[in-house]
Amino acid sequence: MTQTDSGGARGLVDRARDAERRGDTARSLGLYDDAIEALEREQDMALLADALRWKGTLHREQGETEAAYRCYTQSLIHAEKCGSISCRAHGFNCLAIIAQRRGNLAESEKLYTQAAEFAGKAGDVRLLGMIEQNRGVLFNMRGNFVAAEARYSSSLGAFESANDDEAVSWVLNNLGMLYTKLGHYQRAIETFERGLTIAKSRHDSLVESILVLNLAQVWVAIGKLDDAERACASSLEGAQTRGDHLTIAEALKCRARIERERGAFHDSIATLRIGIFEAEGLEDRLLQAEMLREFGQTSRALGNSADARLAWLEAAESFEDVGAQHEAAEINALLASLPG
Repeated sequence: MTQTDSGGARGLVDRARDAERRGDTARSLGLYDDAIEALEREQDMALLADALRWKGTLHREQGETEAAYRCYTQSLIHAEKCGSISCRAHGFNCLAIIAQRRGNLAESEKLYTQAAEFAGKAGDVRLLGMIEQNRGVLFNMRGNFVAAEARYSSSLGAFESANDDEAVSWVLNNLGMLYTKLGHYQRAIETFERGLTIAKSRHDSLVESILVLNLAQVWVAIGKLDDAERACASSLEGAQTRGDHLTIAEALKCRARIERERGAFHDSIATLRIGIFEAEGLEDRLLQAEMLREFGQTSRALGNSADARLAWLEAAESFEDVGAQHEAAEINALLASLPG
């Protein structure tokens, strides 16, 4: 690196964020590392806190949860050193997302409250909208779908008013997932397709890949398995190119369900085994529970009630641990349907 002044470091950060949006993860991480090294020398604590947090979010989106956590905690330390209220707000919000992924919802709620308090003091309307959306995810996990939709709609309206297309695409993804869960498939399709239009116009490969995969889930639900398979394969290919283990695991879960719907039960089991292995290091309790639910479904279809029972017992425990009572109740009903 030839430039070590703060302006040069800012350029490195900007290039890192651009590479991240285009899906060039390795280049993005390298640029973040160069920028962080320069900022540490220059003692630009506010920008250093931002760069560490953005690098952490890239790790988080790849499924590298512990690496993301370390970046976020370092970011918060520097935010406190420089007294940046806005950086502290963002740091608490990011730590809340990590706690949520790990299934610690009480800690997540506490951190979101702290984030909102600091965001309010900083006058950061965009971050307040992001926190509102993230709290909607918590409500969704707990089965309070009315409250989840209200939170999503509130943040969506705020982002639309601000012409913030990036944030709009995030909320549309969460809304589409909620509509899918509720069985409102046409609304889900329209919502995901609107998000895709935005992601493509912004050349945001990560968000596009996630939206395509979630749209595939709708195609499966309504029986359009060819469309689902194409969308799932596209998302999986993009995730593998980026080294995005989180989306890879999600795509494998989707592929396994497609295989099960087609009656290819042994293929489905094999795919799920790979997916469960892929998910092991992600620390995503909800995803792990969903994988086990799928494994139980396919095991039952194969007539293997013992494996189905074991998978569903573990899935039910995980769903209950993360507060996903709606899913836990569904699993317990499936367990009750198994032959004694």
